[in-house]
Amino acid sequence: MLSPAEAAKAVSGGSGHKANMPMMSVIMLAIMAGGSIAMGDIFWAHATVGIETPGIKNFVGGIAFSTGLMMVVFFGGHLFTGSILSGVTAIEHKLSYGKMINYWVIVFIFNFVGSVLLAYMYYESGLPGGKYEGAILKMFVGLGAAKTSLSFMEAFIRGIFCNVFVCMAIWTAIAAKDTAGKILGIMFLIAAFVGSGYEHCVANMFIITEALIAKAHYLAIDGATLESVAQLGKTTVEKLGNLNIQGFLVSNLVPVTLGNIVGGLFFVGVLGFMSHKPDMAE
Repeated sequence: MLSPAEAAKAVSGGSGHKANMPMMSVIMLAIMAGGSIAMGDIFWAHATVGIETPGIKNFVGGIAFSTGLMMVVFFGGHLFTGSILSGVTAIEHKLSYGKMINYWVIVFIFNFVGSVLLAYMYYESGLPGGKYEGAILKMFVGLGAAKTSLSFMEAFIRGIFCNVFVCMAIWTAIAAKDTAGKILGIMFLIAAFVGSGYEHCVANMFIITEALIAKAHYLAIDGATLESVAQLGKTTVEKLGNLNIQGFLVSNLVPVTLGNIVGGLFFVGVLGFMSHKPDMAE
């Protein structure tokens, strides 16, 4: 395994390389990363069906979801929460701030494209509504309603915690020299973030999109009301009312994304690089 200073150098160099890749490569690999995180969400949903004990459900779901980041890391995808580490490359004057911002924006947009595409395809597959008596589709209704009902501060702080774990998972995967070490590093750190209930902007792109589709699906049934759909999703009418485009983009995605930036850039990137800078110079 690389030392912390060696890992810091590798993370900085890798982030700079990814930010300078051709535009079309970044776009395609960002769509792939958004889709991969969505597939991790799908595995999480199927793996936790029928588990009622919260602690066990959180742990099993976290392990399942970690496959999404494994796909991103091993395929070389561009994930917004990981791309935040390129900010340190900019601080080191090895990447312009303009290039950094442009890279973040492109990755964010096309992570969104990949996430939404997978949400639609997943619904059309018939799996969320057709298996387990529709338990998964109903679960997304409640989950999306809960996420869009968070206060700004709740979503922001959960976003900070989330990306500390995600960026540490990427850091650990880079530091590990064998595949088993990379898998274990990703698996347990991602399970920690998922199991603790933190907020990941790209995961939410899929989850809340699927929740909006699920809400529309159930409201389209003859005789359906907000009250009946809220009951299916085990939520309240008030929270279900927050599950809309504004709740998605403004109430959840904005504060979560800002929190992800703070957690990844400052609590892992800047803190890690500044701490190990003397050893990096050797």
